Amino acid sequence: MLSPPLVVALGGLSSTGKSTIASHLPSIFPPPFYVLTILHVDDFYKPQVDLPYREGLLDWDCAQSLDWPRLEDAVRKWKNEVETKEGNVNAQPQCQDAALAGKDKGKTSEDSITEALVGQLRGEVPTPGPEGGLQPILILDGFLLFTPSVPATFRSLLDLKFLLRAPYAVAKGRRESRRGYVTMEGWWEDPPGYFDKVVWPNYVEENKGFFAGGDVEGKVDHEACEKEGVDVWTRETDGLAEIMRWVFREVKRKVVVNGL
Repeated sequence: MLSPPLVVALGGLSSTGKSTIASHLPSIFPPPFYVLTILHVDDFYKPQVDLPYREGLLDWDCAQSLDWPRLEDAVRKWKNEVETKEGNVNAQPQCQDAALAGKDKGKTSEDSITEALVGQLRGEVPTPGPEGGLQPILILDGFLLFTPSVPATFRSLLDLKFLLRAPYAVAKGRRESRRGYVTMEGWWEDPPGYFDKVVWPNYVEENKGFFAGGDVEGKVDHEACEKEGVDVWTRETDGLAEIMRWVFREVKRKVVVNGL
């Protein structure tokens, strides 16, 4: 028996641990009862020549930089494949022609998720009852997944939406400590001032609706988040281990609702 496919979106500011969290989830939800696929939104950029500019700088961090039709098609193909191949799921979407290969997929240097924690959470994973079976899960990892600029048809595909946070100073320090990124066209390094001129303003514009008074470092607007079905991490000073527990708890809850 195949449980309904589950699409989990890990979104939020660059350098908040999205890729790190995503990389640990397959070890926490292992076969044979779970099949996890990780899809990096950074593999769906438009060609560099088609990217917009902001403050005179090439803008990799806005909705207009992503190829939404191709990304939405990949998610729909994954759902179709796992729904039609119950006993033989091979759910990795094809994205070899991505305009950007690995721009933001490295783990944060502050990965505090230990093997002990992974093992502990794995021990709490639900196993199927007499009527249970396989649970396919697609993990989407990206800086922009469910904010107003994202096409509504894409947002409708998401079952769980997590907005990860970090204080401005922490996120800026992490981003600026990265050496650079391999792209399909060559090599990209953030130019001086990129975080303040491009990354942070884009993040504020896209996510201010989830916070009281539009202050992205302030209190969460729970009514607005509930309306959009978005879970926001409220204790932004906590480490990745606590964020990992939060994501795990909510995914586990959804798996139980799915009836694994």
